[in-house]
Amino acid sequence: MKIMVEILCPHCEGEIELDDDAKGEFACPLCDGEFEWGLDDGDDGFNFMAGEPSNSRDILREYSENPVIRITAGSIFATMMGIYAAFVALPIIFGGLFVNSLEGAAGTGTGFGAIFILIGIVFLIFFVTGITFGVLMAKGRLSALITCTVFSVIALVGTIVGWLFSDDPDAECIEYDNTFFGECIEYESSMGSVPIGGIIIWTLLIAMNVSMLVVPQFRYQFD
Repeated sequence: MKIMVEILCPHCEGEIELDDDAKGEFACPLCDGEFEWGLDDGDDGFNFMAGEPSNSRDILREYSENPVIRITAGSIFATMMGIYAAFVALPIIFGGLFVNSLEGAAGTGTGFGAIFILIGIVFLIFFVTGITFGVLMAKGRLSALITCTVFSVIALVGTIVGWLFSDDPDAECIEYDNTFFGECIEYESSMGSVPIGGIIIWTLLIAMNVSMLVVPQFRYQFD
């Protein structure tokens, strides 16, 4: 017959049970707080209270190290940020350089090219920073995981806001004015310009990162 001991979680002080000979790192089933039990190194610094033996089923879960989870998640995030850096930020910068050269040749002095270059540089810094934190997430840094989650939310919001404030090239005019030129005064928006791909990508990245934070088996993989 198994002999169980009751202890108090050092985090939430809830009563939990485990085998009397259990050793290693555990996660509290009540608050998901991690602690060590039965080790002889004396580094845990927690004081546990043991109660009467119990025949109840062990409700503690011990998680094993699985670096594949964090490496895969970090690699996916870093790769996506690299793709956006190459196909979003760099084209904006090169487009700004081209416009700037045309402005210089025409002597307009408008500075639109410089504005595009500055916007492209901001995007490039954002995506390169995301690549860096993606690599750190693959190495098991919890702070990097949190940062990547925030970056994903910012990117999703930016994608939606950019779509809302952009012109819809596929919109159909449903009302014209009565002037000679017959200019359109009301459009019926279409779904052609909705950035479905970007919304799906960033939503999946947010879901992946949040699952790394809230699922105990995944959260255990990060320091």
